[in-house]
Amino acid sequence: MNPGTYRILFPLLLGVLPLVPACGSEAAREEEELSDEALSSQISVTAIKSKRTFDSLAVDGGGFGQAGRTMKFLIDARTSAKKAYFVNSNYKVSGKTPDYVKYHYYFAQKQLGISEDNTAFNDATYFTDKKRFYAGTIQTYQLEEGKPPVFAVQLYPDDVIHEEGIVELIKIIKAQFNIKGARMVFVAGGPQQTFATVGNALRDLGYEALTIEQVLGSVKYLPLNPGEAWGNLRIFPVDSGELRPTDIVVFDELPLDLSVVAGSITRVFQDVTSHVNLKSKERGTPNMVMRDASPTNATLAPFANKPVHLVVGKTGYTIEATTDAIVQQKLSERTNKPWISLPAVNEPNLVWYDQMCPTLNEACVSQGNRFGGKGAGLGFLVNKSVLGRKSQAGSQSAKLGYELVPQGFSIPVQWYRDFVAAPENAQLKAKLDALISKEKAGNLSPNERRTLSAEVQLLFYKATIPTVQLANVKGQIDKLKQLEPAMEKLKIRSSANAEDIPNFDGAGLHDSFSAKLSSTDNADLSCKREESQDGVVTKVDMKPKTVQCAIKGVYASLWNTRAMEERSFARLDHATVSMGIAVVPAYDTESEVAANGVIITRAVNSEFLAYTLGIQKDNNLVTNPDPGTIAQTTLATFGGLDRPTRFTLTRYATPVKDAAPLTASVMTEAQLNQAVELAKAVEMAYCRVKRGYYNNDCRYVWLDETKPSALDMEFKFLQNGQFVLKQSREFHGQ
Repeated sequence: MNPGTYRILFPLLLGVLPLVPACGSEAAREEEELSDEALSSQISVTAIKSKRTFDSLAVDGGGFGQAGRTMKFLIDARTSAKKAYFVNSNYKVSGKTPDYVKYHYYFAQKQLGISEDNTAFNDATYFTDKKRFYAGTIQTYQLEEGKPPVFAVQLYPDDVIHEEGIVELIKIIKAQFNIKGARMVFVAGGPQQTFATVGNALRDLGYEALTIEQVLGSVKYLPLNPGEAWGNLRIFPVDSGELRPTDIVVFDELPLDLSVVAGSITRVFQDVTSHVNLKSKERGTPNMVMRDASPTNATLAPFANKPVHLVVGKTGYTIEATTDAIVQQKLSERTNKPWISLPAVNEPNLVWYDQMCPTLNEACVSQGNRFGGKGAGLGFLVNKSVLGRKSQAGSQSAKLGYELVPQGFSIPVQWYRDFVAAPENAQLKAKLDALISKEKAGNLSPNERRTLSAEVQLLFYKATIPTVQLANVKGQIDKLKQLEPAMEKLKIRSSANAEDIPNFDGAGLHDSFSAKLSSTDNADLSCKREESQDGVVTKVDMKPKTVQCAIKGVYASLWNTRAMEERSFARLDHATVSMGIAVVPAYDTESEVAANGVIITRAVNSEFLAYTLGIQKDNNLVTNPDPGTIAQTTLATFGGLDRPTRFTLTRYATPVKDAAPLTASVMTEAQLNQAVELAKAVEMAYCRVKRGYYNNDCRYVWLDETKPSALDMEFKFLQNGQFVLKQSREFHGQ
């Protein structure tokens, strides 16, 4: 795809800004003249006076949050007789939805006979105050339980409409969209869509004016991952360790280490970029927010501890009784398949990230079998054509004047296998082999798995790292200290071969630990895993905080109960999994952490052309948030090659449990923009070398919301204004 072609295809990249087609004089007939059958044959109408008509034209799901139903409109404003067309998104030709009821530009061609090209249409519709066309959606939101939905008029987040233009838009819509008793609102989708001076004028027209953050903060139901499940309904379980893959669980809020379950419901809002939600998407298990969930909820309570069939849809959910036999049958359909063996690659050496990927090619994104997911990802990121080093002219790091990727090295997964097979660790190997055998047999109860896991992990802590291995690691740490003189602490990060692989990301399953260079080992080299309470948050450390204890702690985490459950559910052969380690300086070596962030290179739970950013203040994580905290959620929406990125904040951060949410973004717009530009650079480079990631011109991969997968990147933003890219993995969810 060359730039010229891109500009012609631009409307295809605005999948959420659908076209609003209509056909000849039939489209102009008043709504009350059209039966359901007649409506189905129209590609648009020009009057809507009942919810029946709206529902006939609308489809499930919407631009923000996938909540409610959405219908597209196009307004022809080229003359003083401005006219709205409401599209029938359910219109089919030979069983398929034509582009002219999916995209505004193609509708304008068919209905209005326009002759301009895409660029001219886009400029006249989205990127000017003096509009020749208005293009947007009307979406429903359920803000109050038991009451009719709100109808929200929304424009694309990059639309630069001015305040008087909003009033003009609503006047046109009001004249042709008039459902008796409907609560009507205008919802600003982008920060530039302000309404400070026209609130009274909108109220006079019968419309409220809200931000998308205000709307989503009031929505009572959010389908974070639509789907269906069969399982036993467990409402606010006391012991989450007892949950099984045959359970559908209702929580106040999700636990950090949620085991495999058939489906999940939470009362409180979930971070859409948290590991739990992203794993639900990749695993294909339904996940929803239900604001009035409780043991006494009239819908849920009758099904407590009984087998149910749950369907999570974009506009609502259903729950009905089923049988134990069907629950077991559905689990068997998912898990009754052969075990998948992971290939074993004998990489004998410690390798620095700078040495892993000297030339950008396909090998750069296929080294997980050697170093595990995180280590291999850092090797890819540090390539000159991705982010590079500040000493490499033209690299992203050179442009910013600091290192975007941490210095460091990987301990290969082969060293884990050598550690387990060492004669001095024979007791550990025997106990581990027994655990693997019992887990693969499929007969362990949650408590039995937890007990055996604890026994195996205790043997890891007492085991011995081969002398040569430990000496080599310490020698490389000495070299790292020379590069980072201020370094006093290290991060010893888990990097398994059973993560960041097709259909299994493994995010959040394993543990990473800090090590202090000043700490000394016990005389017998024994280690202990300790938990401590920091307020409501459980902190886990290896003691003493030495390198060898941290390594053994990471190795042991391969056998966390949740990791075993996830692998069994995915049918990954436990006998072939191994743990690598990514060694990096502590992220706050140069400066304190100001924010943690996650970027998904698609709009998660929305239909916009956008990246999704989850951001939390200070060193609280987005991926595994402290209980009671919520990360900021922001959509970075794109209007084209020559358009600025727009940032739509859909949820303010709550950094402290029981405290009020922030009232401003954790990061400035300039900082958000820098993060997005770095993510674009990474995605374009990944696209060039990962076969099958994207089949068109990789320069424009960030401008296509139809791409089959995306990237999931984690970063830290430091108080000195610098970014640290922690990792990058492929994400297959939506």
